[in-house]
Amino acid sequence: MIFLQDAICPALEQRSLLCQSVQQAHKEALSIVNNITGYHSIIQTRHKTNNQWTVTLGDNLLFDLTGLNAIKEAIDSYQGSSRQLNFKLRLSPQAIRDYYSHNIYLDKNGLIELPVTATKASIHNNADTDKQETLNITLNELSTSIIYPLALTKPDLNNTPLALLIPFSCDHDSLFANQIALFSQLNYCLRKQIIRSPMLWLKVLLSRRKINLKQKLSLAWKQIHPRADIHHTAVIEGSVIGEGCRIGAHCVVRYSVIGKNVQLHDGAKLEYSVVDDNSWLMHDLVLYRTVVEKNCFLIHGPYQFSYFQNESAAFANIMMDYRPDNKPIRINTPHGIRDYQGRFLGALLEEGGKVFGGTLTAPGVTIPKRQEISCDIKNITTAKNLG
Repeated sequence: MIFLQDAICPALEQRSLLCQSVQQAHKEALSIVNNITGYHSIIQTRHKTNNQWTVTLGDNLLFDLTGLNAIKEAIDSYQGSSRQLNFKLRLSPQAIRDYYSHNIYLDKNGLIELPVTATKASIHNNADTDKQETLNITLNELSTSIIYPLALTKPDLNNTPLALLIPFSCDHDSLFANQIALFSQLNYCLRKQIIRSPMLWLKVLLSRRKINLKQKLSLAWKQIHPRADIHHTAVIEGSVIGEGCRIGAHCVVRYSVIGKNVQLHDGAKLEYSVVDDNSWLMHDLVLYRTVVEKNCFLIHGPYQFSYFQNESAAFANIMMDYRPDNKPIRINTPHGIRDYQGRFLGALLEEGGKVFGGTLTAPGVTIPKRQEISCDIKNITTAKNLG
């Protein structure tokens, strides 16, 4: 079986997955699942035809290694005689709501159509040569009960897929893909790396925290580049810290990935977030379930369920991420206005977008590329006003 993705769509060329370009992240996953290295090896596999499945991935599919393995398992378990297979994703209603409810590939039956085709070459004539079948893929999910304060909303269940398979339909899919990839990567590391570390097990056994063993393991695991500068009071749990980063006093980085040369000033706190190269997070800023691309600048906050594309910035903006009327959050996409059914969604700042102090942005709003949003000049106190 060979997996092929000849290119990625233009909309993904500037996007990233866990601080890697989408193209590089895909290339590494394909290399592992195909058990090959190098472009020429991929080309050579195209000529292996007899009774072998060739899996063609659409240029808009976002995936990771675990997602590819899920497709592979579905094909390996197939017992039919069709030579072409199509695929749909079947997930829990909670996972659909939080990660796919806005997606144009979600059908009326609650299944996600994947831009994936598997074709089997055979030297034998077969009556089913032109027959096609559709396989439904299910993914393992991490299910977490969240007991919100009743002043905010009623208790809820969060289900996150532990493998990445998202057909890209708008920029919000990059936000959701990174969220899924975070959990997928941590789960992969738990299974493949963490359980083999005697020092990690010793740390877990000595821990007095009143949480279950899996939580202790996931929090104890971390990857910190030797050339990162971490203050001794900082807390790093279940996270990756890249080369040249500076993590200031009393910072907290939990279940997050940080790229190269990122500056976290004293007191900054991250959970379930991705911060790419050369970005600055200023003092006491809070980031939760948010993706920050390269060369961004954020101050004040908190910024939750939001997406900052390259070279965007937020200066003491109030970024709403919740509708108290429980109506769907409406988002702008290339396919028109779409309803997002999840409970929380912040702003999306396109490349170079900026929001300045005193502004209030609605849930799910998109700030266009290079546009700057500021409050009315009449509401700014100046020396001239004080006369």
